[in-house]
Amino acid sequence: DTRVGPLSRHAVVQGYRRYWKLLCDSDTSPTFDPDNVDEAGYDAFVNTIRSGPALQAWELVLELLRTVPDDDLGFWAAGPLEDLVQSRGAELVEEIEAEASRDARFQWALGCIWLSHGELSAEVLARVVRASGDAIRPLPSHAELEAKWPDFADDPNASDDIGPEAR
Repeated sequence: DTRVGPLSRHAVVQGYRRYWKLLCDSDTSPTFDPDNVDEAGYDAFVNTIRSGPALQAWELVLELLRTVPDDDLGFWAAGPLEDLVQSRGAELVEEIEAEASRDARFQWALGCIWLSHGELSAEVLARVVRASGDAIRPLPSHAELEAKWPDFADDPNASDDIGPEAR
């Protein structure tokens, strides 16, 4: 089992899941607790996705997706997997393609993410879309949306209002 800082990969993934649930179920933000293993796992997971080694981030997300029930797979795909592909897709496109070709469940999860033109190079975006079995329908770039709807950039909820016609 690979380690992420002082924690095992498994402890990071399970801590991330439990702490995320705590954050979602709580009306207030929990107080920082340096001894809370779940909080440490959550922080390690998020930090690895954002700025850790790409392959380590990939392994964390794969383990997360493998451990969640089928009924929750789309939810977790639209979170950590989407974040990983948006931020690290160029570095991980070969791993994404290989996993999608050997695991139909992963391919389905990949099809749950949202990508916009301009987040990845055109080549990488096309490869990720193909890996999803063409389930991903890239959204217009933010620049295209702002050109079509000038108030788009000023509305913090604008991306929530994008319907199929924008795709």
